[in-house]
Amino acid sequence: MLRYIALPIVGFVVGLLVISLGGGGGAVYVGILTAFFGISPAIAASTSLATIIPTSAVGTYSHWKAGNVNFKYGFTMLIGGVIGCVTGSFCSRLLSQSFYNKLTGVILLLLCVQMFISFLNKRKHPENTEIVKGKKSDTVKAVIFGMLGGAMAGLIGLSGGAPIIAGLSILGCRALETVGTSILVLFGISVVGFLLHLGLGNVEWGLVGLLLIGTVTGAFIGPIILKHIDKKKLEKALQPILLVMLTIMGVILLFK
Repeated sequence: MLRYIALPIVGFVVGLLVISLGGGGGAVYVGILTAFFGISPAIAASTSLATIIPTSAVGTYSHWKAGNVNFKYGFTMLIGGVIGCVTGSFCSRLLSQSFYNKLTGVILLLLCVQMFISFLNKRKHPENTEIVKGKKSDTVKAVIFGMLGGAMAGLIGLSGGAPIIAGLSILGCRALETVGTSILVLFGISVVGFLLHLGLGNVEWGLVGLLLIGTVTGAFIGPIILKHIDKKKLEKALQPILLVMLTIMGVILLFK
């Protein structure tokens, strides 16, 4: 009974954050499902990927219309992402439950470190709103970062956004271009990862349905709410909360 009430609420909150703040949401989904609902990591991974697909599809379309998608970098990264996703999905079934929990916990904690560093940088340099251009396009680097993002999606069910965004920054994309292109890559990776988990029999449609109810609702209401809320203030308030949540979930899984 708790699932029927809590999971749509979780989906709504994460869906709202995905639209409002541009995050992937995968880490939150996997952490909550495994740490608090006792869902196996393989099922949590497929459920996370399924719920990321609709929100990333909406985000890709919106950024494409706004001219924020670099298809050259995006498709290059997606090649590496598909390779990493396929490898990660098949490896996910070979790992023991205990090792899988610990691996998920370690990755969540590494993401927390990255979020904390980003949070400190924003506080020290609040005036920096654009990403400084880096070196020229490097196909090898793009494929490698894509593989890292794909592996995170296929193996753990996370959105894989951290290495994708880092790679696009190194390739010299503008801030909005980085966001738009990363969402395109994550959409492709999520679709491939979900189909692979579906083929491996790792999908529990009841969980997907419960989370999607909330996710779609949150994605629809998000833009309406943002019209009446200062986005900068909202981001400042939510980032520390998300950091604490992910840290707690990572520690629970690491010592589970």
